[in-house]
Amino acid sequence: MVEKRKERRIRVNLPIRITYKKGPEVLGMLENASRLGGFLETDRHIPPGTEVGITLNIPIYTEDLALSGEVRCKGTIFRSDLVKESGPKKYYGTGIFFTDFLSKADSEKLSRYIDFLIAQEEKDVKDGIKRWREKKEDHHGQVLGLLKLVLDRLEEISRLLKSKNKSK
Repeated sequence: MVEKRKERRIRVNLPIRITYKKGPEVLGMLENASRLGGFLETDRHIPPGTEVGITLNIPIYTEDLALSGEVRCKGTIFRSDLVKESGPKKYYGTGIFFTDFLSKADSEKLSRYIDFLIAQEEKDVKDGIKRWREKKEDHHGQVLGLLKLVLDRLEEISRLLKSKNKSK
């Protein structure tokens, strides 16, 4: 499948509140997000094309407290697909485009948080690769150590055999 998104999506776990004219308030957790939109699973079907009010809650992740707290914007539902059923309850995968932030500060707050998460993810990947390489090198070192012990033992056996053959 060809990726059509213009912005990188990042895994998040952000509380979200969605309001719209023809339905009750929807509370949930945004599962992934970009600067342009996000995805959550909800127990309500919100028809695609519905314009919604959105409130996200950015956690404290930096000493600059102005970068945490509520982010408010408007959005449009572009997807609401049934993803699972549990008894009588139905759950929908809901995709949202963010269309208009209530303020420049709200837009900046989300953007900076996404940047932080991307940098953190990249650091985690680099750390994981580093640990893998160290483990691989440690394993190679152990194998080489064992091979040296085997070689030393073979040389010792060879010397013993040569000395027995000379004494005959």
